[in-house]
Amino acid sequence: MGNDLLALLQRDHHDLERGLTELVEPGATVRQIRDTLDGVRLGLTAHAEAEDIVLHAVLPLCASTPELATLVGEVRTAHLAQEAALAALVCAPPGSITWCDRAQRLYRLVVRHADTEEHDVLPLLRRAAPPGVYEALAGEFATERLRQVGMLQPSAPIVMMAAARAS
Repeated sequence: MGNDLLALLQRDHHDLERGLTELVEPGATVRQIRDTLDGVRLGLTAHAEAEDIVLHAVLPLCASTPELATLVGEVRTAHLAQEAALAALVCAPPGSITWCDRAQRLYRLVVRHADTEEHDVLPLLRRAAPPGVYEALAGEFATERLRQVGMLQPSAPIVMMAAARAS
């Protein structure tokens, strides 16, 4: 099960939920918030990009199940909403009411997305994919996610250097 696409996506969803919960914990230092926010940003971006690439690549093989294309479109829309919510969060002062509200909104978007994906998209994909295709998706997703992480840059060190220069 550890090499199953569902297990990999569940791990990502859980990690994002945990990171978003940590962002609103009382007493977190600026450094902890920046590190956690970077983890959320990198995780969300790599997850969304890898998932979009893998799901769109498999769609032509599942052409006899048009509802899958609709669900994959909804997954992409959910990713865009999460990215917009993350951008709004980053613009809020950490620890403020606005910050907490935006972190909670992003958390709800991630939870709703995870539920749809885990209970609707993947079971349908498993049934619709030709023999052996679904089983190969875990490796493809893991590879693409790693590639995406490798292309991203953390933002905390850049922000911290800019703040240090400004002081």
